[in-house]
Amino acid sequence: MGPARRGAALVLVAALAGCGESAPTTREDGLAVAYDEPTGGGGNSALLTGVVEDLDGCLVVQQDGGGQEEPYVPVFPSNDSTARDVTEGSTVELGGGWTPELDADADIPDACPTDGPFWVVAQPD
Repeated sequence: MGPARRGAALVLVAALAGCGESAPTTREDGLAVAYDEPTGGGGNSALLTGVVEDLDGCLVVQQDGGGQEEPYVPVFPSNDSTARDVTEGSTVELGGGWTPELDADADIPDACPTDGPFWVVAQPD
């Protein structure tokens, strides 16, 4: 990914996709996306900055610097449309936090790594 593809950072602001609708785990471009049910208000206690990549069919974020060699599997709240709007090769900033494992009810597609690392994307305020 060259500098031209990275461009300016795309700051992601979560938007509601619709009440009661569950998010599809596969985007129109075929990339699988991980989701979980939101559990409360959002917070940006941590920030993941990196490049959106396709890892064997799964949408992941490779951190810029920071020492994390493996890409994070971002886990979006199910009522968040952000995952539909990012493009492969774009630089993103995702508020939320890192976790080594997820709740059993998280929707992790088969194409995505199940052993993390995971980035739980903050719920909209």
